[in-house]
Amino acid sequence: MPFWRPFFLSAAIMAGAAAGYAAVSDAPAPTSVSLATGTPGGVYHPVGNAICRMFNLEAEHQAIPCVAVSSDGSVANIRRVESGDSAFGLSQTDVAHAAFHGEGPFAAAGPDPKLRVVVALYPEAFTVVARADTGIRDFQDLRAKRVGIGTSGVGYNVTRDVILEAYGWTTSDPEHVLEFAPAEQNLALCSGKVDAIIFEAGHPNGLTQEATTDCRARLVRVAGHPIDGLLATHPYYIATIIPGGMYVGNPSDVPTIGTRAVLIASSDQPDQLVYDMVKAVFDNFGVFRQLHPALSSLEMQEMVPSASVIPIHPGALNYYREKGLIHS
Repeated sequence: MPFWRPFFLSAAIMAGAAAGYAAVSDAPAPTSVSLATGTPGGVYHPVGNAICRMFNLEAEHQAIPCVAVSSDGSVANIRRVESGDSAFGLSQTDVAHAAFHGEGPFAAAGPDPKLRVVVALYPEAFTVVARADTGIRDFQDLRAKRVGIGTSGVGYNVTRDVILEAYGWTTSDPEHVLEFAPAEQNLALCSGKVDAIIFEAGHPNGLTQEATTDCRARLVRVAGHPIDGLLATHPYYIATIIPGGMYVGNPSDVPTIGTRAVLIASSDQPDQLVYDMVKAVFDNFGVFRQLHPALSSLEMQEMVPSASVIPIHPGALNYYREKGLIHS
């Protein structure tokens, strides 16, 4: 059932709510606030719905509801935000950094100085899953193995290529590298087409649970000197742990590298709209944490984003300063 009431489309309510988000242009007022998420089975999709649910709980927003839309993930979400097709989007921090500076998949388009971060969310772990019979336990063990990677344009390929470079590899170094859409990776692993698959996600997630249950897959350690070097020089990467016991057959903690999922917007989005989005999440923080396991361990202070990756949207800054969560 939708989170808003059926009478919200009345002209009087629409006019009153739209006035709070008036833009400089004379473009027609939007009928919804679009938030670009990810594919079903991943974490972006339910988390995006959770954010919209918080926004829609606020009575004054019923006239312009937040609607979470599925997408191909970080890269696609940033492009939707840049084009104005979505007001907000979810992204990895390294992908947002690449877009702001015009690097990686955004090199052809050039830098986007309007991109802004709104809220920092949960850690996203760079995840390597291998069948137990392959003997793969460490990232170094992937040499000469068949590896399933994401299709071109998938956000975690940005992280993957940085990590491969740190190890002195490229995607042509393993014996076989095959591209699969996220929904196809588990099938390729369990059917024996590849020995391991690579992706990036918050944990727990359905895709990892399916792989560890259906084909006795094991999580692979991604740590050591090359990773330490990345953590020391790239502010958008963090050391993270996939907890032991989270998945069948994986009783021990698995160290890896990761990013944070962040909510992004363009500086073209009105300050009041962005303020209201942040306020909706933070003012309903206890409920928000209960809407997905990846959100359950969040602390309010760590959700204040760092401007070292990309600038913080002024509307978000207004809320954080008002609540004493940031002082600069």
